[in-house]
Amino acid sequence: MFATLRPASPSLCVLKPPFEPPRLNPELDSRALAEEFNRRGRIHIQSVLEKTSADSLHACLRDETAYRLCVNIGGVARALANLTPDERQAVSIAAWREAGITGFQFLFDMLRLSGNGEPYPDAQHPWAKTVAFLNGPEFLGFARRITGMEDIAFADAQATLYRPGHFLTAHDDNTPGTKRRAAYVLSFTPTWRPEWGGLLEFLDRDGQVEAGYLPGFNTLKLFRVPMSHHVSAVAPFALGQRHSITGWLRAR
Repeated sequence: MFATLRPASPSLCVLKPPFEPPRLNPELDSRALAEEFNRRGRIHIQSVLEKTSADSLHACLRDETAYRLCVNIGGVARALANLTPDERQAVSIAAWREAGITGFQFLFDMLRLSGNGEPYPDAQHPWAKTVAFLNGPEFLGFARRITGMEDIAFADAQATLYRPGHFLTAHDDNTPGTKRRAAYVLSFTPTWRPEWGGLLEFLDRDGQVEAGYLPGFNTLKLFRVPMSHHVSAVAPFALGQRHSITGWLRAR
């Protein structure tokens, strides 16, 4: 995942018909999912939301989100807005070079939705209902049942978009003081091929890839913190865009 960033300016929503709050798929088997999570500390859940919810969130990620370029500059996470194409290219090249010779680095588009479970600043935007869902009893109760972590109290959240050249290097999300219990990735990518990169990959103690998940549509990846993982670089020939909502489930 990545560091908490300052909030971006809310964007105007023009989605029609009116955006309905997301809903979990009522056919999910929480008991079976909890058993799988308990075995490995991670799980990949298909069809996690009702179809209309998934379609609406995908449209919002694709059409209604004012992304900023997220990058680690001098050890500080930055969210850069209103870049020209030349400026974006210069930042990207610098990040690619740094990723090859230093430690933690990332490059992707993002919009912070909630840093500490607080409401989204534009109450009229679909993201306001999405943040409320992520911090409501349905989703948090589901997360507690799957993980067995009863102290999960809230979710932070950010919308992310990976384009060709974007990546996230290996890390384990264990940041002191944040009380992160589990990380989550809600994926809304209708079409993707493994050779395009952008895979969420988990690493063993030797740095070998233990498991990897393609970007998918209406899926939830949920995993314990700490757990070593990275997002592989999206290839320059990738024809799709990797859309997701990501964050951590945290205790107070």
